[in-house]
Amino acid sequence: MIGKIIGLGSYLPSKVLSNKDLEEMVETSDEWIVERTGIRERHISDPYTESVSQMAVNAAKSAIEDAGIDPEEIDIIILASTTSNMIVPSSSCVVQKEVGAKNACCFDLNSACTGFLTAYNTAQSFIESGHYKTALVIGSECTSNYVDWTDRGTCILFGDAAGAAVLRADESDKKNMFVLHADGKKGDCLYAENMKQRKDAEELLPKTFFLMDGKEVFKFAVTAVPAIINELCEKYSINKDDVDLFVLHQANSRIIEAVSKRLSVPLEKFPMNIASMGNTSSASIPSLLTELKKAGKLKPGTKIIASGFGAGLTWGASYIEF
Repeated sequence: MIGKIIGLGSYLPSKVLSNKDLEEMVETSDEWIVERTGIRERHISDPYTESVSQMAVNAAKSAIEDAGIDPEEIDIIILASTTSNMIVPSSSCVVQKEVGAKNACCFDLNSACTGFLTAYNTAQSFIESGHYKTALVIGSECTSNYVDWTDRGTCILFGDAAGAAVLRADESDKKNMFVLHADGKKGDCLYAENMKQRKDAEELLPKTFFLMDGKEVFKFAVTAVPAIINELCEKYSINKDDVDLFVLHQANSRIIEAVSKRLSVPLEKFPMNIASMGNTSSASIPSLLTELKKAGKLKPGTKIIASGFGAGLTWGASYIEF
């Protein structure tokens, strides 16, 4: 038994910050940003009306509507976020309340940019075990709250968004196919500390922004992602030529281009929306899937390999068939 995606939804903040806007804020240029990242603009949330939990609610409502189900049918809600506005209760509990999924159990998880895939495969495990039939999986991020807007190496990269998927148990002999990895030894490549954990607030403040060794993260991604996709294919006897789309975490177009080359798979099979979104962490994969469905590119039988990678370091890949 496997959970089939029956509904997708997303939410983007209304404010758009272009590369031209960033030229007024830091020493950079539209040409420099596009050449190195492929990003042209990103959405920035209003901290009072577009929090992680509220964006998650909006994306969840869209996914539930797309699935055509009653929210009371949902058995479990798993929300992935690195930047939640809530310590307690979990943002997933906020979603449960706002969408009316009164029968669902709820929890959040943090696996950085691999978060949605981690949440998706956690939900699949509950479904495969037979405990639950319907799951709501969400990735929601306000990364802009953790950006140092004076650091041109990081502030150009990140954007805010939420994406959600509804999974329904499919009574078949199919099984969930995935691989997940982590390497905590390289955690200092990308990290941010919590202000509340120490007393030396003035000294700690600079460490509460995203701090990243861009070269190391790039080197990790272009090596780890092709390797884990190959591992997934070998583990489950998947022929890469039969895969219709490779939906990667939207971190950097150069990373995606490098992965395409290393896998010897045409770049046309790697859809991208990073130009208009930036890096939205755990929201990027479900947001892109939603965009693809609205464009009519996800039809019954469409075969996808999705792959996420990010801080931790964490990385993973899943085979998804619509």
